[in-house]
Amino acid sequence: MIKTTRARSLLTQILFYLPWLLGILVCLGLFNGALDHRGNSLDDLNLLSHCNLRLLDSVRSWKELGFWQLGGLMSFRVSLTSLPPPTDLYSSQSTLYVVPHFFAYQFGGAAAFWQMIRTSVYTAAGAMAAAVAMLSWLIIEERIHQAKVPSFMKGLVLFAAFAATFPSEGLWAGVWNSDDRALSSVLLALASASLALAVRFHKALWHRIAAFLLVTAALGCPRLGVMTAITILIGRYGLPRRDRAVRAIMSWSMALALLGASAVHYIRVGLVDLTGRYVLDGSSLLDRFGLIHKMRGKGQSDLDYESVWQAFGFVWRQSELMIRSDWRLRGLENVEHLLFYLLAAAGLGLLLWQMHRGASVYLAPVSLVSAPPLIWGVLINQSVAEHPDIHAITWVVPLSLGLVLLLERIVRSTRNRFGVFWAVVVGAWIAYWFFLWQVQYFLRSYPGLRGAYPT
Repeated sequence: MIKTTRARSLLTQILFYLPWLLGILVCLGLFNGALDHRGNSLDDLNLLSHCNLRLLDSVRSWKELGFWQLGGLMSFRVSLTSLPPPTDLYSSQSTLYVVPHFFAYQFGGAAAFWQMIRTSVYTAAGAMAAAVAMLSWLIIEERIHQAKVPSFMKGLVLFAAFAATFPSEGLWAGVWNSDDRALSSVLLALASASLALAVRFHKALWHRIAAFLLVTAALGCPRLGVMTAITILIGRYGLPRRDRAVRAIMSWSMALALLGASAVHYIRVGLVDLTGRYVLDGSSLLDRFGLIHKMRGKGQSDLDYESVWQAFGFVWRQSELMIRSDWRLRGLENVEHLLFYLLAAAGLGLLLWQMHRGASVYLAPVSLVSAPPLIWGVLINQSVAEHPDIHAITWVVPLSLGLVLLLERIVRSTRNRFGVFWAVVVGAWIAYWFFLWQVQYFLRSYPGLRGAYPT
């Protein structure tokens, strides 16, 4: 009798989530179909961006000369064919995110390298969507008991998390232009989700996983590691100590571990510099902080560094391809792009306010993934303003959370006024609109989808 009851309960749970999981599979199929429809494609020729060619030259140089012979740094030259040994190396980025591309090139040549470019973005999109889904589901589960949120929301938020996160422009711009913060942003998202799972299940294992992911993220991108360390110290004194997540992660020992992991890259750069064999390229610290008098010619391509507000330039027009080329968007598309991000930001602000007001046990995990990109935009201002399309990936998870939890408020209000049927219809429609708008913008606004990268 007990086994029969458990089997029925399991079947009920499967049927409860099945429609939403099918919706995710349908949207994934539509997305893949859209990338190969009417001339759109991610073929090798359409991936020949300056960034990808620099990565190709770096992994080729590592294979020919040896990874440690170049100090583990990138040669960063724009070339599709082999060049003489480099004399200059790029020192501003950690190279952990290039290691998969190096192994792909070593074992499969250029074809495997280009396949890794595509695979890495798909993997990042899936991982970030999973992190948003997990955080959203746990927050909704908590609210079901606190605010009488309808139980069907636990299924809807999974679909909404995928729809808001997977096609995000901040992720897919990385097909042509990315750096070390991409990998570390994914690891930070997974660390936040692991910390939330530790709170939910009271398992120390998830705390250890979160700590490991945070340290790895700091090794992968030292700047993000420093921003996360600052976040942890602020959380150590600014968040309630009664929360298990705060006690386990928001500590001086964790912050020092992150600062130590971040220092590894700069120690390596210093050792390479001491050899005197290479000229190290990269902007100075004061320039990166925005303490610079130059307004013209310092920013990325045609994007001059004119204001501190350019750290949020990705909300208006983040595509590096559009900045570099003569491709121009209609004003309405820029306005829609801005409104979409403002809607997400409003949802994130509302989420954080509600979590603080309701003493949510998941405030620490959400703060862990939301604060670093904001602190980065303030402290390393010029660097962010110079690369709006690259930095946008750091905002993918917090802004997607804002969209999902804003949807939850709309669905709850609709249910109270019009019943469950219309709440489900409205919620599913809005979630799909999140998906459709982002895919449509991506297809229409990125020239690299339809032809060779402009040189």
